[in-house]
Amino acid sequence: MTEGERVAVLGVRVRLGAGATMDDVRALKTWLEREESLEELVSTGQLTIEEQAGTEGADGRLGPDLELVLKVLGDVVTVAALTEYTARAVKTWANNRRRLQGGDPDPQIRSLDPDGE
Repeated sequence: MTEGERVAVLGVRVRLGAGATMDDVRALKTWLEREESLEELVSTGQLTIEEQAGTEGADGRLGPDLELVLKVLGDVVTVAALTEYTARAVKTWANNRRRLQGGDPDPQIRSLDPDGE
């Protein structure tokens, strides 16, 4: 790769709905880090899970303007597989949250663009 070339960023973005709190974002991050299908990737440094400022925040949003971004470092998993693992883990977390706290965090999951957006 020559200087100035961009490297495609592979990953998934998880955004919670307006009813979510900062605690929800942090709890989901912890949940994902411990999810069986993601835990080894995180522990070996092949996957990062970061809290980032939201990129699609709507005016009047009541919840946190934060989202979680899962980035794959290397060729360890495809985006399709990462999306599937993430969707399954987020669905389980959301169901548990609904059962324990009520409300709907309304998670949205999508693949990152090649430039990481």
